[in-house]
Amino acid sequence: MGQGKEKILQTALQEFSEKGYDGARIDYISKMAGVNKALIYYHFKSKEELFTAVINDLFEKAVSVSIEPTGTSVRENLIQVMEHFIDFLHSNPYFVKIMDQSVAQDRDIFQQLHRQNFFFEMVMGMYQLGVQTGECRKVDHPEDFVVSLLGAVYFYFSHHKAIRKFYGNISEEEVIVIRKKTMKDMISRLIFL
Repeated sequence: MGQGKEKILQTALQEFSEKGYDGARIDYISKMAGVNKALIYYHFKSKEELFTAVINDLFEKAVSVSIEPTGTSVRENLIQVMEHFIDFLHSNPYFVKIMDQSVAQDRDIFQQLHRQNFFFEMVMGMYQLGVQTGECRKVDHPEDFVVSLLGAVYFYFSHHKAIRKFYGNISEEEVIVIRKKTMKDMISRLIFL
């Protein structure tokens, strides 16, 4: 990806996540990215296409980070994937903002996101393997179970301002360590035999 296109995507990410789709302005993105507005429309035919590209770019970055689990069991691998999801959300606060705004504004972009289901599919695949190997207990609605696990991770970041106070005066890094330990414990107790 060219530097101009990458700069546009990064600037648009900030603009969309701070102001939402309706409040974001292509003129402002152009000015802050230091590019001509025509260059934006060369790469992205519309504001909606730019918005979708921003979210797809975030998913691509999540996928591009090596996430090949290295554990010797389904449990270890599933925990590694969930820890990666925590790290991804922690490192990409704009991702949470832009996704929350998309849902709140009822933007119908989710069919256009080509890597949206990455974490879901990975966790579901590991769960199904665990059921086959006898490591995981079988549940009636595994899709809801996986959504609930991913939601437990996402909720902290989505509601950070309201929830952070419960952790007292510890650093954010300490909170992330606690979140990882809690998710490891939840996964171990809820899914595995």
